[in-house]
Amino acid sequence: MDCLCGKMVLNRNIQIRFFLAQSLIFYFLLSSCSSNSDQPSSISIRWEQDKATGLHVPLSLLAHTSKDSINKLLHVHVDSEKAQPAILGEWSNMDETLLFEPLIPFTRGLTYEVRLGEQSLEKIQIPSTEAADAPMVVSVYPTSDTLPHNLLKMYVQFSQPMQEGQALKYIQLIKNETDTVRSVFLDLQPELWNTDRTLLTLWLDPGRVKRDLQPNKTMGEPLQKDARYQLFIQPDWQDVNGAALQQKYRKDFVVMQRDSLSPDITKWAIQVPKAGSTAPVEVEFQESLDYALLNHAVHIIDQNGNLVEGKVDVSSNETILNFTPAFPWKTGTYQLECEARLEDIAGNNLNRVFDRDINLVKSDSSKEVFTRTFQIQ
Repeated sequence: MDCLCGKMVLNRNIQIRFFLAQSLIFYFLLSSCSSNSDQPSSISIRWEQDKATGLHVPLSLLAHTSKDSINKLLHVHVDSEKAQPAILGEWSNMDETLLFEPLIPFTRGLTYEVRLGEQSLEKIQIPSTEAADAPMVVSVYPTSDTLPHNLLKMYVQFSQPMQEGQALKYIQLIKNETDTVRSVFLDLQPELWNTDRTLLTLWLDPGRVKRDLQPNKTMGEPLQKDARYQLFIQPDWQDVNGAALQQKYRKDFVVMQRDSLSPDITKWAIQVPKAGSTAPVEVEFQESLDYALLNHAVHIIDQNGNLVEGKVDVSSNETILNFTPAFPWKTGTYQLECEARLEDIAGNNLNRVFDRDINLVKSDSSKEVFTRTFQIQ
């Protein structure tokens, strides 16, 4: 009987130990699963201000690779049928991932591949920008389709800030629908952008525009009189977020005679509103003036010498400026004040023409500001 009881106790202990062992195994499996579920298992994109600025690579994908091997073998490439070099950037160790930060944000719409040596860890696509959010060319200035033989500058205005540094790669000038015109625009570095990178200034080579200078003699003038031109802006130009232009942009224009006269403020027509209104003062120039300078070099001064706050709007192929005040006009005498640097589209400013004899001494009568008086009643 005692022997039988001992066997029963022994069997009971074995059952308890087996149950405990099973419970411990289940616990560790559950803990392991829970721990792994908390850790990232796939590569993810880091976003900053709507830009794809990095890739998080989970350490779990690199668990069986030594640190030295990771440093040598881990790279990011553009996914392509042709072999692509590794993208330049920096790796940094986060809590549970390695973060890759490219020198330039990833391009929307492209697929990238993370490789460990010859092994592909994962391919990840950067989502394309919605069509409504893609950048577009708003306008090219001068907006007129008839331009002078000695045109000096053009401006390209975009809806969103653009990537800089390779503008001329995306701009093409064709003559008479057939001939590509090369070296028309100066390849300036850094490029001439406004502060938010939405307006690009393109200079036609001044050395070729000015007659009798060596570039003009050896290469000729940038534009030919009576020729028709087509300016193209290619759709693969990207904004700062990596989104490409919605579509190719085209501007057609014909080149006419040279403009060899300075703008004359005395010939401008000024239409004035009534006192008490916020209707604009309208200034008509009789010719196209420089778009960017019109927005910065024309001011209204009140009878107390104070600058009138307001908004400038340029229209009609840059031949008309409307100035709308921030507050209603008061009765009194006003000055239309124009800085002498204001130019027409051939670079002729209020003091002198652009293509002048460089041997002439600067006139002592040059002004810094030109004014016209008008009354509001």
